[in-house]
Amino acid sequence: MNKPTAAGAAAAIALVLLVAGLFVPLPLFVIAPGSAVSVGERVTLGRDADELSGELLLTTVRIFRPNALGVVQAWTSQAYEVLTEAEVVPEGVDPAQFEEAQRELFRESSEVAAAVGLRRAGEEVEISGEGARVSQLFPGSPAAEVLRVDDVIISVDGRPVEVASELVAALGARGDGDEVELIVRRGSTTEQVSVVLGAVEGLDRPGLGVGVSTANLAVSLPFSVDVDQGRIGGPSAGLMIALTVYDLVDPGDLAAGRTIAGTGTIDLEGRVGPVGGVDAKVVAARAAGATVFLVPEYEAALAREVAGDDIEVVPVASLDDAVAALQEAA
Repeated sequence: MNKPTAAGAAAAIALVLLVAGLFVPLPLFVIAPGSAVSVGERVTLGRDADELSGELLLTTVRIFRPNALGVVQAWTSQAYEVLTEAEVVPEGVDPAQFEEAQRELFRESSEVAAAVGLRRAGEEVEISGEGARVSQLFPGSPAAEVLRVDDVIISVDGRPVEVASELVAALGARGDGDEVELIVRRGSTTEQVSVVLGAVEGLDRPGLGVGVSTANLAVSLPFSVDVDQGRIGGPSAGLMIALTVYDLVDPGDLAAGRTIAGTGTIDLEGRVGPVGGVDAKVVAARAAGATVFLVPEYEAALAREVAGDDIEVVPVASLDDAVAALQEAA
């Protein structure tokens, strides 16, 4: 048997490394189009509901660890984004805790959305909170030196904050370098602090860099509304949950036989706030056969770039805007 040469051994090692690079996951994440989920199939009311004549879809993104080939494919594919691990899960934050915080945001936003949808349909609801409680401070974030865990943010630039989703919505349209004035309840005292928004690892827009939940959230509905969360996290399904609850209760026909997708947070006043991954969500909506895509008004331009002529992009600033637009086009 011939003894392999140094050049042959080097070539063999290079081949092994190449194969490993193609199949071994890298310390990166890819944000890709996820799924478009029928909200009507996940909402259960504690009373008889109207039958939906069409579909109202919430849209998601998919996050996965790629190999080298996956990274190349992501770089050359529409609506795919490659991020470092630190850009998805902030440094110093336990991934399991981060995921649970996102799931808690979904649960809370679902309660708020159900209440807002029922109120728009004429039902009596009561919902309240005592501010956005800081549950996590991301190391190196804009707020790390200003806020403390268990601080409760009760106002942003004079705009009251009762639930955590209102803080998310209030900051969503702000830009890098913007200064915000916060009123914070700290123990038995109240303080005013200033924070300059900046880049936050794990967030695709400038922010405070804190994890929040609602302090003493209380929701009273005339009947139960249960939303099957599945594996979904974050508050961006709020708009579509509110629309679905409204359509299930209101005698009118909002869906009108159409497949309508969308995304957006929603607060107690029914205001729609921006989210992340809009381009990937449009791709998911198109794959599901949607003909209409509802999007926060701040992000309509990006959605239109991806949608082309396949989907009508409808920018909305509130639940009322969304209902009016769908009724007008029905």
